[in-house]
Amino acid sequence: MVADVTAYNVGLFIHVLAVVLAFGPTFGYGIFIGFAETKAPNAVPAVLKAVNLTNRYLVTLAMVVVLAAGFYLLAEGDISASESWVQVGFVAIAILFGLVGGFFVPRTRKAIELAERDLTAGGGELSHEYRKVSAQMARVGQLAGLIVAVTIFFMVVKP
Repeated sequence: MVADVTAYNVGLFIHVLAVVLAFGPTFGYGIFIGFAETKAPNAVPAVLKAVNLTNRYLVTLAMVVVLAAGFYLLAEGDISASESWVQVGFVAIAILFGLVGGFFVPRTRKAIELAERDLTAGGGELSHEYRKVSAQMARVGQLAGLIVAVTIFFMVVKP
């Protein structure tokens, strides 16, 4: 059997790969941050800096590719922009862009500042103020993960 490699299929591959690269790492953030907070508080700033770097350069750039490839697939495929699964995808990517740029990047930056301040003060303890910011990021991270999962469901099932 010979594979049917078309420009559309390559565009679909790029779209799916970009989704994996954009959102896959984000599902591990809570594990990494939670581990550092409980087992290695001195590592919290480094973990948060890695999360921030990943959000700014991998997640954001891959989301641009997700959107661009989505537009390509819409233009080249036999797909209507009025399909519910297409609309869910566009709403989701808009919300996720807003969350990354408007919430996660600045909130993570604040968490880094607080963690560094707390650890510099000595005692290896993270303050209530830091924990409040971390809890906010965790709650919104769960929401973002739910948005990604629901969007993938819509893209695959196409209800």
